[in-house]
Amino acid sequence: MTKTYTREEARALVPAQHHATVNKWLARGDGLAVYANHDLGSRDLGHQQFVSFGSQAAQLETDPPPSRLPDIGAAINWRYYLEGTYRGEQL
Repeated sequence: MTKTYTREEARALVPAQHHATVNKWLARGDGLAVYANHDLGSRDLGHQQFVSFGSQAAQLETDPPPSRLPDIGAAINWRYYLEGTYRGEQL
């Protein structure tokens, strides 16, 4: 079961230097998907990735986003599972 974040929770999760990018996603009606590395053997266990979802302009064109983060570009993302989503007002 994934979490639906409040605006305050999403704002706290996303590093401040990325708020402008996420706000662009939200302004066009897309959502924010938060994925975390769940590979117990990985030194990056717990690392989070933030991606847009919902429209053809988004990184993930599906709505809702998939439970496992697909490979994007050269990034291999099988370790990353959906933690939660946010869709609403800008951060």
